[in-house]
Amino acid sequence: MAIRRVVALAVAVAFSGTFALAQSAKPDTKKRSKEEQREIEQVVKLVDGVMAGQPGPTDIEMTMTPYFLKSQEARTFVPFVLDVKGAPAADVAMYIRVVNPAQQPDPKDKKKPEYPWDDIHFVPAAQVSAGKLHRVFMATPGTYDVYVAMKERLPEKAPRGQVAKMGLLKQQVVVPDFQNGEISTSSVLVTDKVNMLSAPLSAEESRERPFVFGAQELMPAADMSFAKSEELSIFFQVYNAGLDPAGKPNIVMEYEFHKKEGDGEKFFNKTNPQAINASNLPPQFDPAKFPVPGGITVPLASFGEGDYRLAVKISDKVSGKVLTRDVNFTVKAS
Repeated sequence: MAIRRVVALAVAVAFSGTFALAQSAKPDTKKRSKEEQREIEQVVKLVDGVMAGQPGPTDIEMTMTPYFLKSQEARTFVPFVLDVKGAPAADVAMYIRVVNPAQQPDPKDKKKPEYPWDDIHFVPAAQVSAGKLHRVFMATPGTYDVYVAMKERLPEKAPRGQVAKMGLLKQQVVVPDFQNGEISTSSVLVTDKVNMLSAPLSAEESRERPFVFGAQELMPAADMSFAKSEELSIFFQVYNAGLDPAGKPNIVMEYEFHKKEGDGEKFFNKTNPQAINASNLPPQFDPAKFPVPGGITVPLASFGEGDYRLAVKISDKVSGKVLTRDVNFTVKAS
């Protein structure tokens, strides 16, 4: 089976830049028009009502898939994919609020409550109709309730009685701690494709395209089902690895494929172990700035149809600790 490494050690310098720690994100703070401010007030009120126990609207249905990466500050960077069903054929106002359930605001307090994250997005109809949106929030480690409210933006002279389509998602998200010094990994990102950027993104663009690392945009796979003519590509980062006397990590990564059969599974194939250490890392590699990148790209032509598990094993030779991560996927004929 032909397997090629995405993170080849010969290009470690290039990937160090690509896989630098995730950028920090900031909510929108720009001044809005009166019409936009009215839209903001409505979606904020919508989330307030649901937090107070009112039922949320269901015209628009949403599900969220979060990913977790270490950032340049104490908070964790959480890009996410929002799957949208029942979206209107119009622009929408979208509001994201991250709430710590243990610190609910006092309803008697007249001050505007502060949340770990709240942000507004005005999304064009073309993006909404695509059915998937990429957005981001940041939070310190802990368990949160994440609310996403979406409301159709009606034209100023909408017909009398026309009601805007609305939807609200509430989802609990557990944000991991990458700052505790313990070896860990980011979420494993399975990608459909990689876009190369010709110029850096603006701050506004970064809020809408949070899967950009350096000059590459990693597009999360739409699902975990792949045709034999496709490839399986995964990317991840290793954090807080032990350092040898030269100040470099000493990591071995192994990838094993198992095919599921009934209630069990059978070994299918594996790659050669991939070592990342002082002998093949560039002298300027700084573990404080750059995580250890991991990942492979696997052509699926030699895979039979069926369900598989990719077992990723990360061995830290300095600390003696071992991490494992699993990726479940399906291979189909076409």
